[in-house]
This record gives sequence, C-alpha cells and structure tokens, in this order.
Amino acid sequence: MNKEAKNNSENKSLSRKDFLKGMGTTLAGVTLFGGMGTVLASFNEAEAAEKSGMEHPLPYKRIDPDKAAERAYKYYKEKGG
Repeated sequence: MNKEAKNNSENKSLSRKDFLKGMGTTLAGVTLFGGMGTVLASFNEAEAAEKSGMEHPLPYKRIDPDKAAERAYKYYKEKGG
C-alpha cells in the first residue's frame, strides 16, 4: 500500500463519537419530517370536511346497547370472527 492510499484510509476512518453524532442528527431529521406528514394530512382532512359540509366532530348519537350487542354477535357469526 502506498503512502497516499494509507493517508486516505486514515482520513476516512470514523470515530464512534462522530458516528453516533451523525446517527442522532439523521434520527432527528427523520422524526421531524415524518411528523410533518401527519400535520399536512390533518390540514387536508379539515379542508375536506369543510367542503363536504359535515360538522366536525360528528354529533353524539345514543345507541341501544341491546341492538348493538345483537348486531355484533350476528356479524361475528357471519364473518367468522
């Protein structure tokens, strides 16, 4: 191995500290930009709800517990659980 190749390999060596610092920066970037998708999606949902004329959140409707249990049992048996 000549001197120039040896110097290049020494210069390219990465310390553990530099590696962890780089990984931390990468993880922070992925976390920030990954969360931006959720924020943008929520804006789109709000716009879609406004355009459709639905109020958000949906109004509360009281349900009959016996009818709900009957429907749940029926669909559980029909669809196979």
